[in-house]
Amino acid sequence: MSNSDGLNNSPSIVELARKLPPLWQAKELFNHFAAVIQPTIGVLHIPSTRKLMEKIYEGILEGQQPPAADLMLTFSIFAGAVLGWTPVLLGKLNSTSEEAQSALISYSRLALAILDHDAQILQPSTTALVAIVSLGHILMNTDCFPLRVHTLRNHCLLMARELNLHRLDTAKAREERRLKGCNMIDVEVQRRAWWNLVASDWLLAFAGGPQDGAYVFQPKHMNVNMPTNTDDEFITSDGIQQAFPPSMPTVISGFYARVQCADLCRQVVDALPSILLDAEEPEYATIMDLDTRFHDHIASLPVFFKLDQESIEQSRQICKERPYIAWQRLSVHFSLHTRLCRLHRAYHLEGITNPKYAYSHMVCIRSAHKVLEIRRAMDDLVPELGLRPARFWTVMHHVFLAALILATDVSFNPTAPDAAARKAKVLAAYETLEQSKRESNNLMEGLQKNLQILMSTLHKQRLQGSMLPSDGLAADIPTGNQLGNETGQASEVTFTQEKPATTQPSSLLVSDGNGLINDMDEDGWEKLWSEFVAVAPVLDVPQWNSLLEDVDFPLI
Repeated sequence: MSNSDGLNNSPSIVELARKLPPLWQAKELFNHFAAVIQPTIGVLHIPSTRKLMEKIYEGILEGQQPPAADLMLTFSIFAGAVLGWTPVLLGKLNSTSEEAQSALISYSRLALAILDHDAQILQPSTTALVAIVSLGHILMNTDCFPLRVHTLRNHCLLMARELNLHRLDTAKAREERRLKGCNMIDVEVQRRAWWNLVASDWLLAFAGGPQDGAYVFQPKHMNVNMPTNTDDEFITSDGIQQAFPPSMPTVISGFYARVQCADLCRQVVDALPSILLDAEEPEYATIMDLDTRFHDHIASLPVFFKLDQESIEQSRQICKERPYIAWQRLSVHFSLHTRLCRLHRAYHLEGITNPKYAYSHMVCIRSAHKVLEIRRAMDDLVPELGLRPARFWTVMHHVFLAALILATDVSFNPTAPDAAARKAKVLAAYETLEQSKRESNNLMEGLQKNLQILMSTLHKQRLQGSMLPSDGLAADIPTGNQLGNETGQASEVTFTQEKPATTQPSSLLVSDGNGLINDMDEDGWEKLWSEFVAVAPVLDVPQWNSLLEDVDFPLI
């Protein structure tokens, strides 16, 4: 595994190239990336990228200096491979999970060193662009370099415009390619890179965080065709040998579904600028119209991306031949139901008592349950595909928000006949989140920060006298250990009685919400989650709406 120690501020390409692993290890890392990580990005053309990597090693043996863009892409691929490590991969490399985590940081730093080089050795090119896109996707899911994700996106946008990718398929550009010829692999990869940037932009515009309610890529300001629905082996430098209808699965199917979901998010932002900018409330009919668009889209998905049992059975052979389709199917619905929760969230609580908005309450609860159900189903694919969802920040972020939606439902009817079962489901989400601690401490620290901010907000509301304790409410809530106890013996847990509003916050909290504890052990994390569920039922509608807006944390 690589080590980036000992590099100066502006290392030469030769110095950076010395950090490459042996060729046999490079091949193992590349193959693992192609099988596990590429289906989640879908930008690279694997056959030509494999040749690019092998050419780097051949050139080094002949004393040649590798191109900066090629080297950055290679380091980005290696970073992605170790992010998605499996016991099989570690066995082949004779390595450990701790070394894989260290290598992830090292390979990421090496790639960033090329991008940040004082001499600006990375010139705009298709390879440079996809290297940055790939690295951005990987870092977005690691929380190792949180601020860099945003600068990488901006760098991608500037480079794409410098390459005139927003005009890739104008009549003038097509005619120029016809007369002068072109490498169609480059053209297809450019389309993939462009639409990856567009989709990321539109998805973030309806996901919470600082970009919420705004996007950069305006459809009227670009003319770029979608990538061809075909497998990589049918794309050659001379042209596309065979294209398939959307109903046929290819390596680009998941990419298509991501762009389609992103377009729905863009439509929401266009239709609801007022609610996202805290101005006038939209007509509820607009929410219902957007809801119809989401559900129509779900109904129109190709059979191999549908989640009903009949479609799953029909697609069994497809998933056997293409294991990544099963993961993409879950990811598609995971993202769609997360956005459905967000679409209806403003009316979720009012829908409990106001029949006019009852549908929004129902959709929020149903979709939140669906998110948690899909997250559990992702674990079933680990043995076959090797992709571990607990390592991906975006996955756990959506789980966290779905769990909060269910907590609101518990809070408004704590004495219902099924209240204990609903409380148990909320706390069960704790166990799902806890899995991230075993896979990545960085992800767990991010989730802890989110929950600590949430609890700090609750504490501020207590200090303001806006909440009163509810006697006996917390005592009957089971803990994560009780829910997951295989022997059936419940652990004894005592919740602290809520104190008057003038008392100091819990030892797990801080008064200003800024200095957060990051080294919490499992018991502390479990207590924090349980304290939240214990306090949540005493919030009223305005408090919950305000709180849910406060926890729309950015993905990084």
